[in-house]
Amino acid sequence: MTVHHPPPPTGDTASRATATGVPPSGDTAAGTPADQAPLAGRTALVTGATGQLGDAVCRLLAARGAAVVGVHRTPSERAEALAAGTGARLLRADLSDPDETAALLGRVRELGPAPDILVCAHGATARRPVLGGAYDAAAEQRLWQLNTGSVQQLASAAAKRMMRAKFGRIVLFGSRGGATGMPGQPGYAAAKAALSGWAASAAWELGPFGVTVNVVAPGAVRARPEDAPVYSAEEDERAAGRTAVRRLAEPAEIAEAVGFLAAPGASYVTGQTLLVDGGARW
Repeated sequence: MTVHHPPPPTGDTASRATATGVPPSGDTAAGTPADQAPLAGRTALVTGATGQLGDAVCRLLAARGAAVVGVHRTPSERAEALAAGTGARLLRADLSDPDETAALLGRVRELGPAPDILVCAHGATARRPVLGGAYDAAAEQRLWQLNTGSVQQLASAAAKRMMRAKFGRIVLFGSRGGATGMPGQPGYAAAKAALSGWAASAAWELGPFGVTVNVVAPGAVRARPEDAPVYSAEEDERAAGRTAVRRLAEPAEIAEAVGFLAAPGASYVTGQTLLVDGGARW
């Protein structure tokens, strides 16, 4: 796979925020107005980078000036297209493996500055109803490690580095199902719900150091044409009908929520779970 390496970010990360995490005003270090490239000089680490949501997040953060490092599990043309289209540097890692997760930040540091922004957009669903077959403890543990354990592990390690810089943005991907429940997918719903509790707790510890921690919880999102459908057309139609806007979300719309929470101006928003679900009602 060809990986494109953009020039390293400019500016001193630690100097771009005060001790309380309030961002400075004015132009960026490169002279570009801050409202046009609010993330210039920042490094963003995005997991699940080739998924439909991770890809959209990488593209948005890069467009706003961040140097993006994307993490994906398997080689693909999609990864090559993302690198070519954004200048993102890509790393492969299996985040269901705690050892690979532990080594990831060190690999990122070999490429350049430690991340100022962490977006955990990786995860997996699983249909295992309570009233289905026998409880599969090993399968549920794997699901938990990928959706929750690896996120906590990676965010905890990144937070320590962000504390020293007095700036950091941690954005985790939850799910509307974590708040409302997901019939047929109790293990997945529980794993995503746990992220909200973790974020609210971590926000209290990290707030004095200028580090915010939030969760974006999407509702139903339109699948890309090239992706294998997760839900049937009938299920998608029902989900769209339950929203106030009567349609599914576009990946770019979910990415906009991440972009807001990752920005320096979102310094007073922390410990929150932001539902991006089109006003859905079940």
